[in-house]
Amino acid sequence: MASAPPEALLRNMVSGYVNCLGELAAIAPSIAEKAAMELTRRSDASPQPYLSDVDAGPEPNGEIFEVDGKPFAMPARVLDASQGWAMFFVDTEAANRSLGAARHILSAFDAGGGRTPLMIVGVDYRNSDFGVYPEFVVALTVTVKDDPARQLFTHYLAIVVTQEFTKEAARIVWGLEKIVSPKLAVGYAADNVLFGVPNAKGKALSIRFPRFGDARSSDLPTFSISQRGAGPERRTYWAMTTKSGSGEGTQIGGSVILELGTSGDGLCLCADGKSVCVCEMLRSFDIADRLPAANGWTERQTAIYGPARLLDFRR
Repeated sequence: MASAPPEALLRNMVSGYVNCLGELAAIAPSIAEKAAMELTRRSDASPQPYLSDVDAGPEPNGEIFEVDGKPFAMPARVLDASQGWAMFFVDTEAANRSLGAARHILSAFDAGGGRTPLMIVGVDYRNSDFGVYPEFVVALTVTVKDDPARQLFTHYLAIVVTQEFTKEAARIVWGLEKIVSPKLAVGYAADNVLFGVPNAKGKALSIRFPRFGDARSSDLPTFSISQRGAGPERRTYWAMTTKSGSGEGTQIGGSVILELGTSGDGLCLCADGKSVCVCEMLRSFDIADRLPAANGWTERQTAIYGPARLLDFRR
């Protein structure tokens, strides 16, 4: 199947999480770098890709949930954070297999040549409505089956955190299942930041992002997809996050270092015994010994996380 024209992809890609096209691998490196850099700065994604006229989910402002016996208001705020990200192209068939039960509603986005963007993101939340904690994220770019517009969404394969409160908030608000692993840590050096499992004896799950950049961004939107409810009441929802940052940098194939532990030695994020082992999942994509297609860093980040809205195709 032919890939979509670059112009159509550019209109639909969202800044940050989806930042490079499948076609980039087939054109000159200098042109590829220019295109990717431009794409990461785009902010023209529609703020409302799908809205149902009825039962669209919580109102964008003023909705209050109860999380751990405390009120949790939407939209949720991140007042101070740092973030690193790396994007790899992985086999689309492998990406579809990783979707598990979500395959009946989602398809991995083929950016060209049977390749799908996979993101690894590390976030250090220093001041947020969710708490203070590090987060390790693995996500795919997907489309919803039967969607005529083929809108691109972020689908989370794993979100690892250190606190129960943020796990419960994500489950109640968006239907997301986060993994709690108190041993997840973040460590800063002058030119890089490490997210992962501390280990002085050998390899453990970790990713080291270059720390660089002096650019700024403002209110860049990304869209995620999730399901909420149980049984016949289970529905598909989308949500929008807008992020702003300073001290930002983006590059093609930067010196990101990904290391994987094993599930049996305690050096991976498999702690709850129920969730997918993050190391084994990443190993299935064959990316451990590869540099990313693109990567970036934001030194100071703020964000607004919007509520879940019912997915409804416009006919």
